[in-house]
Amino acid sequence: MPYLHKFANHFRSIFDTEASGRLILLSPIVGAVAGLGAVAFFFLLEQMQRLALGHIIGYFPPASGDELATHAVQMPTHWWAVILMPVVGGLVCGVLVYGFAPEAEGHGTDAMVRAFHRLRGRIRARVPIIKSLASIATIGTGGSAGREGPIAQIGAGFGSFLAEKLGLGDQERRLLMLAGGAGGIGAIFRAPLGGALFVSEVLYGSTALEFAAVIPCFIASITAYTVFAVFYGQGLAFHTLPDLVFEHISELPFYLVFAVVCGFAGYVYVSVFYGLRNHVFKKLPIPNMLKPAIGGLALGIVALWFPQLMSGGYGWIQLAIDGKLALSLMMILCVGKIVATSLTISSGGSGGVFAPSLFIGAMLGGAYAQLVNQMFPGAISQPEAFVLVGMGGFFAGVARVPLTAILMVCEMSGSYGLLVPLMLVSITNMAILSSKWTLYEEQVNSMLDSPAHTGDFVVDVLEQIHVRDVFDATRPIDLVREEATIDDIMRLASQSQNTYFPVVDRDDKMTGVFSLRDLRAVLTGNGAGSLIRAVDLAVSPVLTVVPDDDLHLALRRFTQKNIDYLPVVDPTEPRKLLGMINRRDVIGAYHNRVTELQHPSTT
Repeated sequence: MPYLHKFANHFRSIFDTEASGRLILLSPIVGAVAGLGAVAFFFLLEQMQRLALGHIIGYFPPASGDELATHAVQMPTHWWAVILMPVVGGLVCGVLVYGFAPEAEGHGTDAMVRAFHRLRGRIRARVPIIKSLASIATIGTGGSAGREGPIAQIGAGFGSFLAEKLGLGDQERRLLMLAGGAGGIGAIFRAPLGGALFVSEVLYGSTALEFAAVIPCFIASITAYTVFAVFYGQGLAFHTLPDLVFEHISELPFYLVFAVVCGFAGYVYVSVFYGLRNHVFKKLPIPNMLKPAIGGLALGIVALWFPQLMSGGYGWIQLAIDGKLALSLMMILCVGKIVATSLTISSGGSGGVFAPSLFIGAMLGGAYAQLVNQMFPGAISQPEAFVLVGMGGFFAGVARVPLTAILMVCEMSGSYGLLVPLMLVSITNMAILSSKWTLYEEQVNSMLDSPAHTGDFVVDVLEQIHVRDVFDATRPIDLVREEATIDDIMRLASQSQNTYFPVVDRDDKMTGVFSLRDLRAVLTGNGAGSLIRAVDLAVSPVLTVVPDDDLHLALRRFTQKNIDYLPVVDPTEPRKLLGMINRRDVIGAYHNRVTELQHPSTT
């Protein structure tokens, strides 16, 4: 048995099983469920779109990537249905959301971000179900929204549920929730790397990344992608031209100007998106559950002229990549998608903002490239490249996720030949667009601003300092013998500067401790004070620390008993008193250490 115990300790010293073992085991389970959820959601959404858009409206958009085209491209044949179906979808969505789970309103990714920062990773079990059904009703009837929001909540909801049932702590619950969200997004977009990075990056408006989530998110995302691929194959979301690569350094200035254009368009998008919500739909004097139907009505009217704005619009992005859309149409669709998405989601409709952002960026990039070629003939050799760069660069700015945008566009298209312009536009756009102009208003600027990390940095500093570095072994200690009378104690207390008094036996071994507060309680008692000895005052067992303990442990013990002094004892003889450490010592050491970190010495 001693050998087995020694082997176990050696194994734990090599592999961090305590910190990450459970998450490594649970992340594939969460990923598998997220993948199955993505399969079910995708199937039901396809059926709804085939019924509502195809058979009722008579609208068959083009296919994208490896999607199978089941019908030739066809514009709507029933104008009345173009108006009616988004209204019906909005009404169903409003009843589901506001009747059963109001927190499922809007785009689901923001709800996941809020749950991480504000709700300790908790998502009500009904929310993913309601969100999914409401999103199918919204997107399936033509609402301009994406599928990443609901699918993120399906995975995140199961991660939260599993952690709750297993009795895991807040930190592990948060990480499993993110792993579930990563699995759903990685599966539905066939982009496991982008899905894992997205949920780790979208939490913060700066360049911060939730590194603790990266490993469980990767595991869950790969698992979910594998499950989804079993049912729907390993296809790509978009096909690109084989020779679509960055070749000419002379085009970089045009990409740099395009980054500024993306920044301005992102400002307009976010302003319209939240402007309609705050200044129009919130002020409508009607029940909230009817507002998505009003948004659907407005969308239907716009779609009478431009049905391309309905649903996700992936097929139209594919046509832009193929260079088959005219400059004027792409400019109109860019502006129209901003309005259509704002009408759908800001009114309370359910769906994500990722797909609409890709659509806006694609049309913006395609229109910009054609316009530049008209002004400077031959300046851009491959205008279609700007469509892909626009997709990633635009989303990077409005979502504050540059790494995700770069990698996800590459994964979705299977093309890594445009990494240089993608990096340039994504990073530049994020740098010039203020962090307050983001689609995810639940983002916080950095880890310091997140309630999920409250105290983390205090702990980090305190764990670097030990009791031996702080406590003063020469500080006078007033030891009280167990047999000391109340009169002896009173004389000692009146002459001492201390407020805590260790009680020792005849061998000077500590048996307890009492404070002036304990002494006052006796003096105001029932008159039996003269019979009390020090051993009667002493509190036991005593919370102690040893010189090698860190100050984080000491602070926890101060807080546990709400005391100001802790005895420091010999680690080999727990009753041998070495001295006392007080709470002010710990606070002072923390202040000094933080000051050193903020103002390092230059000598």
